Amino acid sequence: MELTKKINKFAERMWLVIAILSTLAVFVFRFIDGEFNKYYILLVPFTWGIFLVRRGLRIRLNKASSPKDPKK
Repeated sequence: MELTKKINKFAERMWLVIAILSTLAVFVFRFIDGEFNKYYILLVPFTWGIFLVRRGLRIRLNKASSPKDPKK
């Protein structure tokens, strides 16, 4: 179970970095270079969406693997 947690944490961080870099790249291509392909803008929500899905999976995994409170 610990290996799964490490893999999910790594994947979440990796997609966070990719999402930040893609957002910065779109801004650079759009505002600094002046040339802009309309499809570049689709990269940003896709990468942030994958990051949020990975984050949700990690949170759900942590809740499922945590010991239950016997008082409830």
